[in-house]
Amino acid sequence: MDRRGVLRLGAGGGLAVALGAATSCAPEPVAPTRVFSQGIASGLHSHTEVVLWSRVAPELAGGDLSVAWEVATDDSFSSVVAHGTAVAAAGADHTVKVLVGGLDPNRSYWYRFRHSAEDSRTGRARTLPAPGSPVGSMSFAFASCQSYNAGYYAAWRDVATRDVDAVLFLGDYIYESALINLLGAARSGDLVNTATTLEDYRAKYRIYKTDADLQAAHEAHPFVPIWDDHEVFNDYNREVFVDEPLRAAGAYQAWFEYQPVWPISGTRIHRDLPWGDLGHVFMLDGRQYRDPHRSDALPVGAMPITSYETAVGRTLLGDQQRDWLLDGLTAASAASTWKVIGNPVMISPLRVLDLDTPELRAQDPDLPKHAGFYTNSAFDSWDGFVWERDLLLSHLAAGGIENTVFVTGDYHSFWQSGLTPDFDDEAAPLVANEFAAGAISSGGGAINENVLFGGAENGPYQPGFNFINGSHNGYGLLEATPTEMTVSYLANNATSATMVPRPIARFTLEAGDPQVAVERL
Repeated sequence: MDRRGVLRLGAGGGLAVALGAATSCAPEPVAPTRVFSQGIASGLHSHTEVVLWSRVAPELAGGDLSVAWEVATDDSFSSVVAHGTAVAAAGADHTVKVLVGGLDPNRSYWYRFRHSAEDSRTGRARTLPAPGSPVGSMSFAFASCQSYNAGYYAAWRDVATRDVDAVLFLGDYIYESALINLLGAARSGDLVNTATTLEDYRAKYRIYKTDADLQAAHEAHPFVPIWDDHEVFNDYNREVFVDEPLRAAGAYQAWFEYQPVWPISGTRIHRDLPWGDLGHVFMLDGRQYRDPHRSDALPVGAMPITSYETAVGRTLLGDQQRDWLLDGLTAASAASTWKVIGNPVMISPLRVLDLDTPELRAQDPDLPKHAGFYTNSAFDSWDGFVWERDLLLSHLAAGGIENTVFVTGDYHSFWQSGLTPDFDDEAAPLVANEFAAGAISSGGGAINENVLFGGAENGPYQPGFNFINGSHNGYGLLEATPTEMTVSYLANNATSATMVPRPIARFTLEAGDPQVAVERL
């Protein structure tokens, strides 16, 4: 390794993250024909470091393997600035992960791996701008929910062609259950039924990462991933560590093995990424610290909110993550223009019948706050954590924290709305905006709302939304300068292998003004 490259050792002194051995067997995808058959990936990390990832096919090489890597300032590798070797360990399913340091801030680099005289494809990595440094722009694609069998990854093919700094991936990289295919199966290939063991979850990642379009997106852009629920199982919460500890441990281990992230502390994934003086990105974990939703919640229909959802102290984030976020937003407000929160589940309320009126509250003073019927009837979103949502949005208002946006996954549909600390108070200030993008491939769209109202856009939401598309797949594109942010929605039908995502809406925010301008395309 030359003087500008640094390869940090992982836990236990190894050169690759190695979190354990397989515990069961699961079907393998079609036999790979290349050493690096699951592709390559990079992750955003700091203003001087990048994370590089790949996997060496053991069917072609076998055992613990030494893998060479190099980083250059150009894609022809005429100027290599860092190089070294790492171990693709059998105990980590032959994945290899390195943290390369000593790099210049705010620039792209190119990287590749080599084993047995075969080079991987070339990928682009990127360092963050130095904290506080002047920055003129930032751009991110944001996406979620990529059920393999449900649809094709044409959206990833489109993302790979975009000139963006990075991809914010907001959860459901894999789907643990075959039941998701009941929402539609456009292709086959995910041969694992329901993942319950470490090897099952690894097999899911191996299958997903053979997709050429997903590989192309990883090659073109660094990712910043978080998980939602299907990386473990549907709608799980912190009780999983008591009820199914081995399953949770296997799912988390496989995620860390297969994602281009460098561990922070244990299973912590929430992190923040300052983008010079222009922006600050906060990526949230909405699962491992959350309280469970009530046991009688229905998967479809509309249900009334109760004192269970509105209880003081009820948390989606957990105390430590919530304090980290609130303190981070306060600090970022003084240091940067835009605050971008990568949010796994919708924070906008999906209330379709308002029961929190002065007249009804006069009749029943014990009505729960924000009383009414909600269509996210399992209360798996922020609708199930009313106290914490109000606390977070009130923090933005009280601190004068401007220019905050939530980019959101999970709901397989496109939504946009403004957010206030109290959506039952007409005088409450607008403090943030949410941009929820459709799924990469997962089917169904906004199933509940589409069924109830003959299309999600017809729902009588109280408060309302500025934009809804409840039926298309796709992703979001965020672009910001010191004076303006635009967010575009690009939509397609993932049951088509060739349909190119097209813009369906564009939203514009002027710095200092939370009112969004909506352009339907």
